[in-house]
Amino acid sequence: MAGDETREDARDQVREDLVAAAGRSPERAWRTVICGLAMGTADAVPGVSGGTIALILGIYDRLIGSLADVVAVLRHPADAATWRGLRRALVFLVPLGGGVISALWLATKALVGEIPKQAVGEQGRAYAERLLATPPDGWIVRPDTAPIVFAFFFGLVLMSVGEPWRTRKSSSRMDYVLVLIGAGLAAGLGLGPPAAGSLTAPALVGAGAVAISVMLLPGVSGSLALLVLGMYQPVSGAVHDREIGILAWFALGMGLGVATFVPFLRWVLARWHDRTMAFLSGLMAGSLAALWPWKAHFLPKMIPWLGPMSPEAPSGTWWEPLIAAVAGGALITLVGRTARKRAQAALSS
Repeated sequence: MAGDETREDARDQVREDLVAAAGRSPERAWRTVICGLAMGTADAVPGVSGGTIALILGIYDRLIGSLADVVAVLRHPADAATWRGLRRALVFLVPLGGGVISALWLATKALVGEIPKQAVGEQGRAYAERLLATPPDGWIVRPDTAPIVFAFFFGLVLMSVGEPWRTRKSSSRMDYVLVLIGAGLAAGLGLGPPAAGSLTAPALVGAGAVAISVMLLPGVSGSLALLVLGMYQPVSGAVHDREIGILAWFALGMGLGVATFVPFLRWVLARWHDRTMAFLSGLMAGSLAALWPWKAHFLPKMIPWLGPMSPEAPSGTWWEPLIAAVAGGALITLVGRTARKRAQAALSS
């Protein structure tokens, strides 16, 4: 009985602290929402990772720590200390998650558009040629707009590759080896052949676990992982069509992914921080292969017959993608400098 009362008191304190924290720092909450919007938009683009944006904005360690605090409550519900950690986590994760979910819904609608469901697993040459001739309205699948969008994120990631590298406190030859390994893995994921998606419960649970685990790694895109698995269009279509069954299995997989991968990632960051950051730098560098603006086609691995979106030499109007790449690089440089100045000011105050 005493244990039940202790847990109940801890839960009451969590609720009170959440209300109090929301009232004390509305400006901080809005900054967190904006970070979530940036992460969600990035996660909607194949090749861009929300983890990359979190790292650039200086909230990556807090994100992993907060998720680990949530998992700790599930593993040790009788420990009052875990409930205090949950309070700190939710003050951060609730506004961040709201921003991520809102941006994902809006961005997938604008970037991908309405893709016919029969595209999934379709092998017919005639159908594929019709889809190539008349692509959907999404910005990242139309040949006239896709190079500009990909170029913007190419410049953004290119100017961010050094961010995790700067956080290392020491250096060794192994760091350079890990950079090469990370780059090779990310490039292989981006340029690998697609798979045919499946809507069975085990496939959806597995896809959710893989997507959230990959999404938390800077340089590896959760949406790109879904494309490789052939699950991007079925899942994004389920979001817009409100197909609760599909989303429930996918969400279950995401929950399992967080519960298993986040504690491991937190442990790795604590034990081998510098080596991990070197590996993450390589992942970010390798993701540039998937973000190259000029490709054989821009239909995101929905039809295995089409093959991967392999990079090609620049063609057509090249100056628009160039301007977009410069704009992306300039924007993330400005955001990164602002975030570092705020962090330094907070430490000195």
